[in-house]
Amino acid sequence: MKEPRVSVEDLRTFVAVAQDEHVTSAAGRLHLSQPAVTRAVARLEDQFGVRLFDRPGHRVRLNAFGRALLGHAERIVAQFEAAHGEITALLDPHSGPVRIGFLHSLGTWMVPDLIRAFRAVEPNVEFVLRQDLSDAVARMLSDGEVDVALASARPPLDEPVGWHELVRERLALAVPPEHRLAGRRRMRLAEAAAESFVTVRPHSEFRQITDRLCRQAGFTPRIAFESDELSTARALVAAGLGVAIVPVTPARPDGGPSVALTDPGAGRPLGLAWMTHRQPPGPAEAFRSWLIGHAATEPWRTPAHREPA
Repeated sequence: MKEPRVSVEDLRTFVAVAQDEHVTSAAGRLHLSQPAVTRAVARLEDQFGVRLFDRPGHRVRLNAFGRALLGHAERIVAQFEAAHGEITALLDPHSGPVRIGFLHSLGTWMVPDLIRAFRAVEPNVEFVLRQDLSDAVARMLSDGEVDVALASARPPLDEPVGWHELVRERLALAVPPEHRLAGRRRMRLAEAAAESFVTVRPHSEFRQITDRLCRQAGFTPRIAFESDELSTARALVAAGLGVAIVPVTPARPDGGPSVALTDPGAGRPLGLAWMTHRQPPGPAEAFRSWLIGHAATEPWRTPAHREPA
């Protein structure tokens, strides 16, 4: 027997001939010419080195070799058609899942607002969400567990990563309700140099931003607690544990006071990341294109997240 080089189309043709026991009938059902059907069966017979049909008169009938192939051929054709259907569904930009990885701090405003806005355009698209720290979100993107990532910087991966900045969050200093700075509207970070800070863990991108701001302000912060989430840091500040550099976020469950920072660079970029060498499913590509195209005008871009004029 020759090295296998069998096409699905030849197997589909063979199955049709076996079911109809007539070449002309099978050709009509497959919208092929009779010679094309005959050639397809001949290629299979040449491949296996046996006759697959007996040909009494004008009809054809499966012989023992043909019957041995038929069940396998039917399964192969069915599996191929199932795979084709799944791939076609994945390519459909109007239905199916969009898998998004995002930072904890974006779960209270950006992600739900984006979902709401995109569903107004594509109501049949579904969302599969993964929330974690920045390094874990980058790993999800690299491993193909998510299609796109919402992050505060381009993920530092070995593979090529696309990046589009969507908005730049302004930063503020969250303080306890009775704190000496609670009544201020604006301040320089150096004014808080003597305070105890509640912050996120060192491997966080946000921690890198806040550490840089403190260095620029001329001090190393005294750390009272390191958290995995900014929401926890805010709650601990409200409890009086210290102060914290936080984004100016629309959804503030604690409602505590914060003072806008006037230091240069007191902002956090937020953007969309994707793997440029990877073809995403249709809904994910539709979401990416929509978000990039409408980043400057979407309603989730509140005044709190625009750079001051």
